Amino acid sequence: MNEEEIRKELTDTLTNDSDNYSKILRLSTALAGFDLENVRFSVDAGVIDRLGTELVARQETAVSELVKNSYDADARNVSLIFKNSDLIGGTLVINDDGIGMNREQLVNGFMRISSTDKLHNPLSERFKRKRSGQKGIGRFAVQRLGERLTIITQTLNSPKALKLIIEWERYKGDIDLVNIANSIVEIEKEKEEGTTLIIDNLRDRWSQAAIKRIYRYVSAIIQPFPLSTITKESASQKQPADCEINDPGFKSIFKKIEENNKVVTIADETSMIYDHALATIDGWIDDSGLGIYSIESQKLDINEVGQIGSDPDDNTVPFSQLKHVRFRAYYYVYNLDLIPKMHETTIKSLSRKMGGIRLYRNGFRVLPYGETGNDWLKLDASIVKRSILPVHGNNNFFGFVELTDTEKVFNETSSREGLMENEAFIQLQNFIYRTLLTGVIRTAEERNVKIASGQRKDGKLYEKIEIRIKDIAHTLEALDRELEKEEGNIEVKKRRKKKIDKLKKDIQQVAELQKEEQKTFLKEKSMLRVLGSVGLTIGQFIHEVKDYIINMESDITFLLEKLKSDDVIMRRLLILDKNVTTFQSYTSYFDKVISQNVVRDLVPIELQNAIEKFWVSIKNDAQKSGIVFNEPKRQSVYLYTLPMHPSEWSSILFNFYTNSKKAIRRTKSTGEISIECGFHENLIYLEFSDTGDGISEENEEKIFEEFFTTTSPNILDEIDTSNEITGTGLGLKIVKDIVSSYRGNIQVVSPKHNFNTCLRIEIPKATDKELDKYGL
Repeated sequence: MNEEEIRKELTDTLTNDSDNYSKILRLSTALAGFDLENVRFSVDAGVIDRLGTELVARQETAVSELVKNSYDADARNVSLIFKNSDLIGGTLVINDDGIGMNREQLVNGFMRISSTDKLHNPLSERFKRKRSGQKGIGRFAVQRLGERLTIITQTLNSPKALKLIIEWERYKGDIDLVNIANSIVEIEKEKEEGTTLIIDNLRDRWSQAAIKRIYRYVSAIIQPFPLSTITKESASQKQPADCEINDPGFKSIFKKIEENNKVVTIADETSMIYDHALATIDGWIDDSGLGIYSIESQKLDINEVGQIGSDPDDNTVPFSQLKHVRFRAYYYVYNLDLIPKMHETTIKSLSRKMGGIRLYRNGFRVLPYGETGNDWLKLDASIVKRSILPVHGNNNFFGFVELTDTEKVFNETSSREGLMENEAFIQLQNFIYRTLLTGVIRTAEERNVKIASGQRKDGKLYEKIEIRIKDIAHTLEALDRELEKEEGNIEVKKRRKKKIDKLKKDIQQVAELQKEEQKTFLKEKSMLRVLGSVGLTIGQFIHEVKDYIINMESDITFLLEKLKSDDVIMRRLLILDKNVTTFQSYTSYFDKVISQNVVRDLVPIELQNAIEKFWVSIKNDAQKSGIVFNEPKRQSVYLYTLPMHPSEWSSILFNFYTNSKKAIRRTKSTGEISIECGFHENLIYLEFSDTGDGISEENEEKIFEEFFTTTSPNILDEIDTSNEITGTGLGLKIVKDIVSSYRGNIQVVSPKHNFNTCLRIEIPKATDKELDKYGL
């Protein structure tokens, strides 16, 4: 259409069809194209798909962003329900009880790309939470997850709910973004306030293991402790201008609908955190003022109830100022195989941010009790004193106290930062601390762990050497103080003092020597790990060489028998030449790996370069094995890891490759391998994907354990007769040790489209200081 035709049609539309806003907008946009004096940016609709793929590459990231959006909307609870999600094409329903959105917020917030709302309002409206979602990524997250989105949202003051439907498949290239309209209507409210997202035709499969991974992924914003009961009225009623509503916390629950329409809870704070506590310690004050406690531990078979009085020496003396007090604490002991490895890392990470005992008064949180660095129960101080040896710091507990204080025995300070330290508050601290220590000591007794520094055990000391040295030093200091008080000959006291001072210096030297020995041991351990990984690499390499030697011997035998047949000889010579060329490329890579171990200096590694070198050396071997090894994908630039040893990445990549090769061989079909690397939240990541037979849910964590393998032969003869790569059960364990030693993470993640397995490694990136040091 020319300019005059567009003008005429626009005039007719405004006159006869003025409610057809989509047509008016399309014609106006087309008419603006004839403006020769001004130009305007336009946006292709295909940008939605490209941004969804680039900004939210992983399904875990996409879901976590939507959970964070519920958190930012001041939700107390969010539930995620997966339907028919074992195969591609299922449905995900995300339902929260946040403040919801009105029409203006929905249109100018969610539907506006690169909205500045979070810049202008960094804190949430109701609970003043620091907003955690990434700016503008939510809409791309839902596009990444499924083909169709339905939003149902309502605010407290709105009479109706809003329903918006978006068909993402309409956002194709060669269409102007502004010309695609989405239906929005008013419907009856489903609840007082909150938002529901219905994502249909999911683009990925969602197993139980994948759902649990998402829970761990978003757990950094989930408070890992029960919440006080908050009535709907108290949370929604209008507050005075100078009154803040305390944040009641945020809980998420992940569910899945099974084939029989049974709703099964896959992940929540109970299954992912509380169930892994060593013990649960409960305490309450009865009607007479006596403290009652219970200690339960399935791991240690403890189930007992006891009594605590105000007087430590007399449990029958009641607490005069306490009533309507209850508390619960979950007790954790780390690094002793008391928590499943797949959960321990998450729980430890949470404990550093949210460990401790929170305090709620009349249903609302009282700060700063239980915040990072707050030691209101003197648990960390008790650890320092070492009068009780079993661990019992704030990081070892997740818990809360509930006070029903209608008589206002516990009063806030004038600054509203905490409670006044009156007699009631001191008794509260006394009761909770002694109850917690009772539980700690009881579990220590059951584990046969040393409780006090003077305690001994026949045949074996409880404490480590460094602890024993400190105990001796403390004993000498106490003896020194006693001698100062002692009356007697001054010369005798001086000689004693001199001997004690010398002994102190000797002990200090022992402690310093022990530290040096420990450093040496750690260095040796690191070297052994590297040498072990190289040895394993060589072992795998030698097994691979057998294939080439067999082929070469066959070719040579054939040439000797068919020497007179020129055409056949030429064809076989070409094959032999290709095999030798591949063999040389293959061996040169491992020759470099061995050479790198001559120098033990650690340097930042540009991950993409390391991957490409590996790919060039291995791709011919993959082709020979009937595997399509795609050229590595780089999602970011300048991917320098923190200083590492080059051979460690060689070991990692070769282990991943041989595992993928075995998995593809088991499918007895051609396969595909893909490597992707990029940058995410100060971490450099690598994802290694294959189309092998996959990893079962029960084995997703076991594969990183030493000696776990599915490919070991039963007898030695099978090694000689089998042409399969033999599994030792050490490869992925070594890979995990390498990654963990650099404070990185390794895990099985949900596979990308058309792949069956994906292993993801995350390594901290090099700091500017490290890059400057190495001139990078």
